[in-house]
Amino acid sequence: MYRDDECAVCGAALPPDHAYCREHAAEVDDRLHQIGVLLDRVLDDLPRLSRLLGEMAPDTWDWLSDDSGADDDWPPPLELGLQLHADEFEVDVDSEPGRVRLDIETALTTWCRATASAMDAAGLREVARACAHARGADAAY
Repeated sequence: MYRDDECAVCGAALPPDHAYCREHAAEVDDRLHQIGVLLDRVLDDLPRLSRLLGEMAPDTWDWLSDDSGADDDWPPPLELGLQLHADEFEVDVDSEPGRVRLDIETALTTWCRATASAMDAAGLREVARACAHARGADAAY
């Protein structure tokens, strides 16, 4: 987050009622355009990724991880950590035994940073590379 007297990008001191220094003020439109492109892509790609992940048999993941020399189960679980104010989440006991429902209302920036960190820590780039270069997985049916 930024304070009212500092540039939102670099933190340089600013006169009152300014959000950006001169250098970064000139880039606001470009930054907004990039956000628009990335948000559109994420909104298109996440549902498709979720569907595709759900269509993979566990044996295929085992084959891929073995073929790649990985010792861990794939796809790896994500450890998503969020530091939230108590007003930003609600926990309810779910109707299914042993489950809870967690409703989170937080800034998009907080969610993006936490998700990116969890994906990076889980080593998903290695999984992505292995998926992109997989050959012969059809023999594992």
